[in-house]
Amino acid sequence: MTPTPHRFVGTLDFAPQDQKRPDEWRLEQPFGFVRSDGLMVVALAGGHTDGASIPRLMWRVVGHPFCRANRFWGLIHDGGYGGYAVIINTLVAPMPPDELLTKWDRPEIAPCMIRSATLDRKWWDETMVEAMCACGEPTWKREAVYWGVRAFGWRAYRKRLVTVG
Repeated sequence: MTPTPHRFVGTLDFAPQDQKRPDEWRLEQPFGFVRSDGLMVVALAGGHTDGASIPRLMWRVVGHPFCRANRFWGLIHDGGYGGYAVIINTLVAPMPPDELLTKWDRPEIAPCMIRSATLDRKWWDETMVEAMCACGEPTWKREAVYWGVRAFGWRAYRKRLVTVG
């Protein structure tokens, strides 16, 4: 399998949903991330994100959840934890990632899809780290965030299993 460069696909378009909940935003259109192994995570329109649940205490260290690059990798991670992401193997898909972003639900794409439920929490956390690499995040930040979600992310992931499953 030939490695592909990881990259984001599409335009990130999301906005706060409720003035009472400024920490929860809604994705207005699909947004994707192609991993170096050719798997593309498509966060679907309508999904909600809180910026990877970065605790307020950590904002001074890793930044606000919706600032700079945090919104890109945070959204991909929340798509997996929140159950509003689909995974497509771009190496066998009949069209390039940019087209897959809006045509992921066509019947000819079904054989290229991977059930997100088959991917464990660690896979999503590692995907987040790769997305952080694509954003140019420094190693110290990737390590801090990764170990933070490994230690405390099980709460959000378990909530997803109850909500989606």
